[in-house]
Amino acid sequence: MNCQSQTPSYIANYTDKELKVGLKGVNNEETEARLDSIVRLFCCLHGRDVFIKAYTKLLSTRLLNKTFLSHEAEETMLQKLKVECGLNTVNKMSQMFTDIQLSKDLQ
Repeated sequence: MNCQSQTPSYIANYTDKELKVGLKGVNNEETEARLDSIVRLFCCLHGRDVFIKAYTKLLSTRLLNKTFLSHEAEETMLQKLKVECGLNTVNKMSQMFTDIQLSKDLQ
């Protein structure tokens, strides 16, 4: 898995696809299981920083275009990444959610 330099980007793209359309009609337990499996793959990566960079870019696109299926699933994924990476790494992504909510409130 770590032999290819594009693996972190592919996993980030897969995560993006799951959070856009893959979790449609799936119950909370199955959502949790799918996100857990993605995080397990993330734990095995040597290029975690590449994954985080790609995931952050895709998250911002999902938030701006409102293409995410579930706010709860997005928050759950951030919580799982926070456990694995630490607060400082995920802080920027958490701030995106705060900014989107603030924008909604102001409009």
